[in-house]
Amino acid sequence: MPLMLIVSIALAAAAGLILFLRYAALKRHYAISVTPDTDDAPLPDHDLDGFIERFRRMIRIPTVSWTDRSKRDPSLFRKFQEELVSLYPGVHETMTREVHGDFGLMFRWPGRDSGKKPVLFLAHYDVVPAEETGDEIWEEPPFSGLVKDGYLWGRGTLDIKCQLAFLMETAERLIAEGWTPDRDIWFAFGGDEEIAGYEGAQNMAGIFKERGLEFEFVLDEGGIISKNQMAFLKGRPAALVGLAEKGFVTFKITATGESGHSSMPGKEGTAVGRLARGVARLEKRPFYGRLDPVMGNMLERFVPCVSTGLGIVFANLWLTRPLIKLIFSKNRVTDSLIRTTQAVTVFRAGEQENVLPGEAMCLVNHRILPGDTINMIRDRHRRTLKDDGLALADAGNWPSNDPIRAGSTKDSGFTLIRNTLAVTHPEVVTVPYLVNGSTDSKYYRELTGQILRFCPLILTPDDVASIHGINERISLQNLERGLQFYARLFYNL
Repeated sequence: MPLMLIVSIALAAAAGLILFLRYAALKRHYAISVTPDTDDAPLPDHDLDGFIERFRRMIRIPTVSWTDRSKRDPSLFRKFQEELVSLYPGVHETMTREVHGDFGLMFRWPGRDSGKKPVLFLAHYDVVPAEETGDEIWEEPPFSGLVKDGYLWGRGTLDIKCQLAFLMETAERLIAEGWTPDRDIWFAFGGDEEIAGYEGAQNMAGIFKERGLEFEFVLDEGGIISKNQMAFLKGRPAALVGLAEKGFVTFKITATGESGHSSMPGKEGTAVGRLARGVARLEKRPFYGRLDPVMGNMLERFVPCVSTGLGIVFANLWLTRPLIKLIFSKNRVTDSLIRTTQAVTVFRAGEQENVLPGEAMCLVNHRILPGDTINMIRDRHRRTLKDDGLALADAGNWPSNDPIRAGSTKDSGFTLIRNTLAVTHPEVVTVPYLVNGSTDSKYYRELTGQILRFCPLILTPDDVASIHGINERISLQNLERGLQFYARLFYNL
């Protein structure tokens, strides 16, 4: 056998051994069972039927946030706040309640040890509209709170009145049991998260900052327990705990041209054409893909749960990153997790077919991958547009922000959630996650070193599709297990 062939085989075998040893080490490391750091206190005896009825009453109040703020009815938001008083008298007798404007609601639950940093739980009680268009018709009225076939139907059941309901219900039951937390627990509930959170979360975060409060961690929405959404897990659910969150910015691009009669267009084209050419240049140049460290760690934690071949791929990202990026890029959901996205969402120009418009405008929305910045995107667009006649500016409709600094899986918040799930949802694998959307938690980034985004809802692809869509509903099993999770979470604090 030629020497070069022998050397090649030896090198290939050595490389294969290195890859396998890395896989075996990670499989052993992440397969170690979690021993929850908790006492043996029994969970409170929750009244599930009573909870369902109380949650139904929340769903029946249509606290809809409209982009056109003039369409909001603040009286409905005040009604919701007052409904909580009647639903949870123990909470209102024990906690300090503060109402800030029409949309901010805060509670402080005093703890025994003032030396421990407090924790903050967020939720929002506004919902998106539940309008029906074309074939998209609700099977049950969206604000009926109907219980049918093992589900509670209605707008807000998943996004995210359920999180507020879990917190209030658990606190009410623990207070009735005579339990007191070791540290202060704060709740901050916003009523305008769906339209940027200016009057709710942003205002409340400012109040906390003025008071000099710092939190051990902040827990908001963003991650779920994903079921049947990752084929390689072969049915095993994955708890996606959001440790990082993409940034947000919308740019407005404007082109101007000479208005006049459409029968006499200029040789340089119209404002619409100029803008269209600029947009075409942008769409031909998507942002580069890369695997964020949070997503890389997520894949590594999947190693014990997948086939040996895929486990070797996930365990050796130092070598397989290009392959992972290629695979992720084939699906629009996973592709959005490896790059800053850009989407032209609004295009306006002209009012009449025989009149040349003097101006054309479009909005380009971006969800910014950690590592990129708003300034970097702006500079990149200017280079790509290659046209000084196209004005580029922040649209200013929603608050822009760079990506939120990622937390660590070694921090107390992630460990707490993982250990709690080991008791209440032992079938899941808990992994860090990059949240694609924008949450109220971004306003609290100066008040804590740990922001987590998670609610223990076991959701299938169909369930996820109903969020902001039609037929939003939550299973009664999710309600029961959610109560178990939050009770154990509070015990573990």
